[in-house]
Amino acid sequence: MSALEVRGVTVRFGGHQALSEVSLEVGNGQIVGLIGPNGAGKTTLFNAVCGVVTPSAGTIRVMGRDVSGMATHRRARQGLGRTFQRLEVFASLSVAENVRAGVEIRNTWERRGHTARQFLAQGDSLPADAEVELILNRLGLAELADVPVGSLPTGQARLVELGRALAARPSVLLLDEPASGLDETETADFGALLVELAAAGLGVLLVEHDVGLVMQVCERIYVLDFGSVIASGDPESVRSNEAVVAAYLGAGT
Repeated sequence: MSALEVRGVTVRFGGHQALSEVSLEVGNGQIVGLIGPNGAGKTTLFNAVCGVVTPSAGTIRVMGRDVSGMATHRRARQGLGRTFQRLEVFASLSVAENVRAGVEIRNTWERRGHTARQFLAQGDSLPADAEVELILNRLGLAELADVPVGSLPTGQARLVELGRALAARPSVLLLDEPASGLDETETADFGALLVELAAAGLGVLLVEHDVGLVMQVCERIYVLDFGSVIASGDPESVRSNEAVVAAYLGAGT
């Protein structure tokens, strides 16, 4: 059973076809990359998977369950987590309060029977305070716990957004340009975190313009151009694909 399975998803906005029969799969414990030029349809695909836009065709499964007709919040309860290209945080709240919000949201789901694993804790059950502390420590945010997120630089704020998503304990996590604003050292640490989470069983679908990061951490990569998948495969095969080089990577990559 895959963490995420997308089959034949097509999205139209009026007369414009933003996605055309897009299919991809993310296994449990697998990091999958989704790359392509600006306007290729990557964020639209994320929105379709999360229920923000309604496809005209296709199916979406999370942990084997068809969520195609579910509202966004119900998909989240099924194990779908996400961060955003446009940063989404509670700017007036502290770093710790942002992460705690993810825990509290998940607790409301669990009271309705939706249980989930915290992959950073290797699946162990944790009290809320301990879970927040674990996430802050692993993301290097512990010293900023009481700092309002609105006062942080973009790179650190993106880590807070990631921490809040992890606190909700997704089974598959969609990351939309999460390394934007991170310096070289922070990017390397972020890549190591993704590898750690995948090793514990979390499925990750990564949209990222840092091609070096994508090639380093992803087991499989899909390439979108003009709303269609033009190539997929392991990093080396994608890097050497002539259509991908022409559409996105360039001859010097």
